[in-house]
Amino acid sequence: NSLVFTFKWVVVEIALQFVFGLILALLINQTFKGRGIVRSLVFTPWAVAGILTTTIWLLIYNPTTGVGRYLADMGLIPYGTSLLSGEGTAFWAAVLAELWKGAPFFAILILADLQSVPAELYESAEMDGAGRVRKFLSITWPHIRLAVVIATLLRAVWEFNNVDLLYTLTGGGPAGSTTTLPLYVAQTAIYDRDFGYGSALTVIAFILLIIFTVVYLRMNRFGKDD
Repeated sequence: NSLVFTFKWVVVEIALQFVFGLILALLINQTFKGRGIVRSLVFTPWAVAGILTTTIWLLIYNPTTGVGRYLADMGLIPYGTSLLSGEGTAFWAAVLAELWKGAPFFAILILADLQSVPAELYESAEMDGAGRVRKFLSITWPHIRLAVVIATLLRAVWEFNNVDLLYTLTGGGPAGSTTTLPLYVAQTAIYDRDFGYGSALTVIAFILLIIFTVVYLRMNRFGKDD
């Protein structure tokens, strides 16, 4: 069950972080007043420590003083209900907290490549009548593709090994519904004191990450000219 949840967690997180990171990068790459301040605000969540991120979101999800109170005022949930206590809501609550911290990483790497795209390419494309979608597919995407590949790989490995946020936010609950494989390994080795089984699971997780990394890089032709 923990392996299935880990796969679901990684896929959902990486997909959302990429989409929102790309949108943020495209927005803050534009020229506008106060761009420096906006960029600082966008990148700030990435610099926040994991335990502090969890503390912030625990306050946000507090059923008495946080968002749960406002949802109850609107009649969406009963008063005193914690979004972290339901098997369905706990997953998406954790996803949102991790998305807040992870999306800026994509934005940082993508923005770095966006700034290296020559403006003349966009000007030539406009003269040829290319629209925004065409310019993105023909100019922007080829320039940021490698950055996306690297960011996706790194975030996938980090999300696979995610322990701190889920441990402090949900503890792997309710009923183990938010337990990733590394969190299950930690619980098995530390609380159950089954070090042999925990070690075996760690080796399996390591092998899975190696296989994923090799296959992913080969599929994306990383390091090869298109």
